[in-house]
Amino acid sequence: MAAWRHVLSTKKVILKFVDIGNLYLSCLFFLSTPKSAINKIMRILCGLVLVLLGLSGTGLAQEAEPVSFSRQILPILSNKCFVCHGPDAHDDSLVRLDSFAGATSDLGGYRAIDTANPETSQILLRIHSDDDPMPPEEATKKLTNAERQLLTRWIRAGGNYTVHWAFVAPERKSLETNADKTEVLDSLIERQLKQKGIDFAPLADRETLARRVALVLTGLPPEPELLSSFLNDERPDAYSRLVDQLLESPRFGEHQARYWLDAVRYGDTHGLHLDNRRGIYPYRDWVVKAYNDNLPLDDFITWQLAGDLLPNPTLQQQVATGFVRLNPSTAEGGAIPAEFQAKNNFDRVETFGTVFLGMSLTCARCHTHKYDPIQQTEYYRLLAFFNSTAEPAMDGNSYTYGTVVKAPEDQAAWSEWDSIELAQEKLIADASARLDEADLSEEQLKQWTNGSINDRLAMLADSKGPFGKFDDQVYAKVIQNSTVKAEQEFTTTLVARDLPEPRPTHLLKRGEYDLPAGDPLEPGIIEVMGSFPDDAPKNRLGLARWLTSRKHPLTSRVMVNQIWQRVFGHGLVRTPEDFGVQGQQPTHPELLDWLAVELQEGGWNLKQMMRMMVTSRTFCQSSAWRDGVDDPENKLFARGPSYRLDAEVLRDLGLWASQLLDPTMGGEGVKPYQPPGMWLAMAHPGSNTKNYVRDEGQRLYRRSLYVYWKRTSPHPMMTLFDAPSREASCVRRSPTNTSLQSLALMNETQRIEMARMFAERLIRDANDDSARLDLMFRLLACRNPSKPERDTCNHLLNAMRQRFDGDIPAAEKLLGYGDAPRNKKLNAAEHAAWTQVAATVLASDVAILIY
Repeated sequence: MAAWRHVLSTKKVILKFVDIGNLYLSCLFFLSTPKSAINKIMRILCGLVLVLLGLSGTGLAQEAEPVSFSRQILPILSNKCFVCHGPDAHDDSLVRLDSFAGATSDLGGYRAIDTANPETSQILLRIHSDDDPMPPEEATKKLTNAERQLLTRWIRAGGNYTVHWAFVAPERKSLETNADKTEVLDSLIERQLKQKGIDFAPLADRETLARRVALVLTGLPPEPELLSSFLNDERPDAYSRLVDQLLESPRFGEHQARYWLDAVRYGDTHGLHLDNRRGIYPYRDWVVKAYNDNLPLDDFITWQLAGDLLPNPTLQQQVATGFVRLNPSTAEGGAIPAEFQAKNNFDRVETFGTVFLGMSLTCARCHTHKYDPIQQTEYYRLLAFFNSTAEPAMDGNSYTYGTVVKAPEDQAAWSEWDSIELAQEKLIADASARLDEADLSEEQLKQWTNGSINDRLAMLADSKGPFGKFDDQVYAKVIQNSTVKAEQEFTTTLVARDLPEPRPTHLLKRGEYDLPAGDPLEPGIIEVMGSFPDDAPKNRLGLARWLTSRKHPLTSRVMVNQIWQRVFGHGLVRTPEDFGVQGQQPTHPELLDWLAVELQEGGWNLKQMMRMMVTSRTFCQSSAWRDGVDDPENKLFARGPSYRLDAEVLRDLGLWASQLLDPTMGGEGVKPYQPPGMWLAMAHPGSNTKNYVRDEGQRLYRRSLYVYWKRTSPHPMMTLFDAPSREASCVRRSPTNTSLQSLALMNETQRIEMARMFAERLIRDANDDSARLDLMFRLLACRNPSKPERDTCNHLLNAMRQRFDGDIPAAEKLLGYGDAPRNKKLNAAEHAAWTQVAATVLASDVAILIY
């Protein structure tokens, strides 16, 4: 044992013994010592250590890999240490680990991280201590052995700090800039696949791919004619042509708008107390229109935050500011206006953080953020941008409160208004180009320059006015009359305006409205996310310019992550609401950054970005489970997307298959079937939404985007399938799988009605059982049924025929569900049997999944 005692007496070996790489070397040293100098048992133990190290895959090779502070160390510190040693540490005697300066400060002869002598770093000693460990024994979150090893390697490498990855502006690798965009996307996915020794899955068949891409882009299967055209198109770019057609469909904007309305918590009611009606649905219709028009996303953001602050804002730009007015509100008796002025703005700031920054800011309302570098003062500086909007703190239980404008009633009216605006702009531009020919006084010139469009049209239409010698009077009067006629059909919608003088904004202690502290705060931003543009105004318009600047580290990343989530079912960052240090790391960091820069440099073009994603090899893979690929959550994207459709798509798909779907776009929310008394049970007696009055006729069959959204009681089929209440921002729904969902799919009134009308379509359009099953599966799955599917459906069909042939009243009762008129010429038993088959297939994976 002499050699063993000699080694243990060497301080260097003792200090490094906790490190696996040096343990590995120590064991090699013992095994190289002559047999006479070491006990046989020690030789056996050292050999066993080497075997275990080899089996665990650790050792010198892993020791040589550099440790990433941002992606490996910071999440550990945030999760296990920052609660006491982070930005909001309340005990000044505790070391701060959220900064290099704090971690390396002199604590009276020792340091948490000693860069000159890493082995004496207190972190290193305490995380390996049995007597006085950190985190302490009573802590709920303890370090794992793997985390201790990472921290040890990091300290020994110098304990360097870097900024969290999400707070560094994204960059694109120069070697990739000239490659085909889709190929770059695939190469960045394939790189990780190759590291795992696997390749992409085989391509999905054309039928599956057509259905998948149609559902992703439009929320509906492809029309039979479109599907047939694609399947028969042998050109190499047939799939790209299909994608282009889907992107140009008006259904694209309706489907994509649904995600955004979740995020901005759109609702048709105020949300609190009486939860009365609110006039803001033109904002919803504007979102649909913006997506269909492919409005650049930087403008999409700017118009919503500050469209009213743009020079001579258009009606669209004003309507877009409804975003600022979507917060839940109240007029409850006894409520304190000053309190709700604060609460309204808390909601706006925190929604802003979730939607545009991918950050949870709620912590900073009451104190400096415990995990992310966000000061409480910064929260209130951000709040100051919203604190001066002109509406009152209390909504008065009114349909319109605060600033409103008149806007088109629906999408058809928006189209008509677009044509009128184009004519107005052309006429006014022509007149402006000839101002030197007009007889304008100084006062008239001022009126022309500063006046509204209607003021200018009136000047042009006046034959005795300064433009009287022009030949535009008749045309101007026509446009003027068209404008007046269109505006008579407009409805009202809430919009944002700023007060002439800003309200003072103070930091509120613990977030309490009646505990203001310090001097008034100027509007400002979160400094870790970059600087405010020098030439930008300190208002909501400047805030939008900061968000959409090339140097902003988060906005474009957050946007492309949301888009990726729509396409693939999961984001590259699987916590889209939290890009901070407590959120998940991106599965493919380089790809996320590449896409973020591509979005910016590509003109913030949503359709171009989605086209790139859905034409990628990554998207077009088969979604079948792969043997030998250990990736149950598909974080490698080693197979195509597969997930259950959202509540709205489940309903829309059934309406579409049954030919009940009403294509009318826009307008006030619709009220389809729902159980009686649900609104009444949740309502105040004085509420004007306490009684649910079901719609009739075609309004029953509008797309689910247009279903009236009462925040305190959303439609039960929406909430059953995991739609949010929209009382708060939601950028990621939480899917559940319950027996109640299956029961509802088979028994809810509209589901039965859809199955009944779908069965009628099958009987009418196909001549025999086989052809009807083929038609059913082609509509729902874009393919013919497999043999097991055909056999199962035939077995069910025959059983239902036998049942209803012997019980015609039961068949008649089933066929009586819903308002859609029934074709009584059809045999009741046959119709009822096919209704049950249709209901079953509509509730099966064939219909309810993307695969």
